[in-house]
Amino acid sequence: MSTELLYLSDMQQLECKAFIEKIENRDGKTVVYLDQTVFYPQGGGQPYDKGVINTPDSELQVEEVRYVDSLVQHVGTLSGQPLMQGEDVSCAVDAERRVINTAYHSGGHVIDMAIDALGYSWMPTKGHHYPGEAYIEYLGELSDEDIASLSDKLTAKITELTTSNIATELRFVPVEKMDELCRHVPSNIPKDKPGRVVMYGDFGVPCGGTHTASLNELEGIKIRKIKSQNGKIKISYEV
Repeated sequence: MSTELLYLSDMQQLECKAFIEKIENRDGKTVVYLDQTVFYPQGGGQPYDKGVINTPDSELQVEEVRYVDSLVQHVGTLSGQPLMQGEDVSCAVDAERRVINTAYHSGGHVIDMAIDALGYSWMPTKGHHYPGEAYIEYLGELSDEDIASLSDKLTAKITELTTSNIATELRFVPVEKMDELCRHVPSNIPKDKPGRVVMYGDFGVPCGGTHTASLNELEGIKIRKIKSQNGKIKISYEV
């Protein structure tokens, strides 16, 4: 058994029908496993979705979503009648939360595009796309003078990219072929999900997160701070 991840092929889809494969009770919460889902489980530096799973007589407020062993766990608080295995349900993601998380994740990719366009060949090591604490981290070093210069150049390049109306394209490719599309392919890409590359023009990133349909939806990205320490460069940002 595995959960079909609908958001992988349609990142703007926020509702779906599904049926219950399995139900568990865990620490006072209800855990629901579905045959398919639009809910994004936490991963890749992006927070999980929240929302509602409904039947005519029941409502599960989804408070946490996790991906474990090819299955998505929808964890939350149940009201109304008990849910039953094999029952049909309606799923609806909290749209406001999804839009915010999508913008932050896409914003991180825009910064990476700008770094590449400016000619820096730093190796990315981490992306943390949480509102209020978002950053991208690279291997490398910068002087204080270089940090000030980079901030100005990054801001200009980000503005150029986000006003260029570049559309987001999805390509599903085997992990071993991702290096044909991407400048860097992490070694920890999950093997239990379809291999997906997010393309912005000819710039590709291996990523299973949700993203805006085009870069012009991201005007307003701001570089909050650039820090160079212990061989790492950390670029903090807001969207």
